[in-house]
Amino acid sequence: MKKGLIACLLLGCCVALYGQNTTSWDVLRGNAKEHLINLINIDTSLPEPDETKAARYIYKQFNKHHIDWDIFIPSKGRANIMARIKGTDPTQKPLLLISHLDTIPADLQAWQYPPFTATEENGNIYGLGATDAKNYTAIYLALFNWLSTLDKKPVRDIIFLATSGEESGSETGLLWLAQHHWDNINAGYALNEGGGIIKGDNGADLVFAEAATKLYMNIKVTALGSEEHSSMQPDENAVYRLSQALAQIENYPIPARLTPTAKTFFKSIIPLQDEDGQTTIQMLLNGNPQNSQNAAEMMAQDPFFRTQLKDTVTPTILSAGRDASSTAATATALLNVRLLPGSDPDEFFNRLNALFENDDNIILEVSERPQTPAPQAMDGSDPLFAAIRKTAAKLMPRAISVTGLSPASGDNEYLRKLGVVTYGLGPDMDPLEKNSAHAADEFIAEQSFYNQLDFVAGVVFDFAYREYLLPLKPQ
Repeated sequence: MKKGLIACLLLGCCVALYGQNTTSWDVLRGNAKEHLINLINIDTSLPEPDETKAARYIYKQFNKHHIDWDIFIPSKGRANIMARIKGTDPTQKPLLLISHLDTIPADLQAWQYPPFTATEENGNIYGLGATDAKNYTAIYLALFNWLSTLDKKPVRDIIFLATSGEESGSETGLLWLAQHHWDNINAGYALNEGGGIIKGDNGADLVFAEAATKLYMNIKVTALGSEEHSSMQPDENAVYRLSQALAQIENYPIPARLTPTAKTFFKSIIPLQDEDGQTTIQMLLNGNPQNSQNAAEMMAQDPFFRTQLKDTVTPTILSAGRDASSTAATATALLNVRLLPGSDPDEFFNRLNALFENDDNIILEVSERPQTPAPQAMDGSDPLFAAIRKTAAKLMPRAISVTGLSPASGDNEYLRKLGVVTYGLGPDMDPLEKNSAHAADEFIAEQSFYNQLDFVAGVVFDFAYREYLLPLKPQ
């Protein structure tokens, strides 16, 4: 449905802003921060995210800027919202700025800060969705609104899209839109969540543009036992059997594999390594099969490198009895599996299942299969990555820009299957530190948020306008 326009401007006189570079960056950053805080303050968490409230906030901002918009509602409480700035050359495929409105649930007991009220402290902004993915929505919204005030038009269309349900499989979001409304979108390129800027020493930063994702699979493990009075301490205890089975899975040696995306990534980061690191990567890339595998095992001790080299399996949900005085007949665990592109889900499952082929008390079953085959990974040969590399060189003159594999999965996978050239471009990240996304006290550093805004804006300027509308200053 279409919404009428309301004659109210948030940014003031657009002509004046275009010529005032410092003021324009200040306006962009101030508006982006305001949007982030306001979006965090709207509860869109699973299991029943009311995304319409967030969509309502967004379209009110569009109304202030005379921006027409479309809202797509697959079911009550679920919403996707889209707007478009028309370009001057219809032969140029549109650029999509996509993010999602929903968040994971919040375990209130685990949070020190209120998850649904943004808190500013220690230079950080705390709140559910601060990095996944309301920071993206806030940045795209601020940038899109500012661009709409300019007399200068982009060469290609720029599309804002905030989607529903990404955290639960995108069935009310991108998958539904692709089936029912893709003709309204029809993007050729996209920037989405994923990737980030890995800060190095003396400005030797790494721009990690997410170009491929792992495949998502869930495996349910069920241990059988006897249901008896707990005072008898029965030998056939399902919980003990489950814990022993999980220990076997934890110790199962998953072989390393070098995908084309990982090969490009490791080759690109050689200049950033010390002598030992360079030697190990050279062995990984150029050694004989045994030496390469040894190097991979050594590198996989680093949690981030492990995600680039191996399929991973992580227990996430445990379930057993409900009565403290009785043992359970069954105990279950959900294993969340992330497979490298090219891995065979059936082969992976069969390898795990073989661990218990002589144990009738342990049953494995696939509860969620990945969508195969994996989409073609981005190789960095397209004009969108060229804009990423060019902008990185302006903001971080010594930076290396590289395509990489995201350990997670999401809408980028579906976009690539639709033929959309898609990269994830996120805030500052440190692979050696704990990621706050999907964790209690999720936060984003305010300066990192501004760095993300600057980078995204620069890429949009170069790719959609073919010139930098504002000067980019080294970060």
